[in-house]
Amino acid sequence: MSDKKDLDEAVRNLRSQIGTLDVDDEQTRRRLRGLVEEIETALGSSEGARAHEKLGERLKDSVLQFEVSHPRIAAVLDELIDKLSKMGI
Repeated sequence: MSDKKDLDEAVRNLRSQIGTLDVDDEQTRRRLRGLVEEIETALGSSEGARAHEKLGERLKDSVLQFEVSHPRIAAVLDELIDKLSKMGI
């Protein structure tokens, strides 16, 4: 249960970071919201390991993309990857 609580906190943190983006950064905001939706869907689904692996790959790609432009968001995404991994997702 602690893993789920930690993951929920990390998702809330990501949502908070999305809220701090500049108004003109709508494309980044949409992409991150899509990732949050994918995470929440994965948590409530019994999809196979391949679907979860694809989510992990997208999250890792996002970390690489945001490392320079949005380092705090990249750190939050990295934290989410770690928590999902601990949960077997």
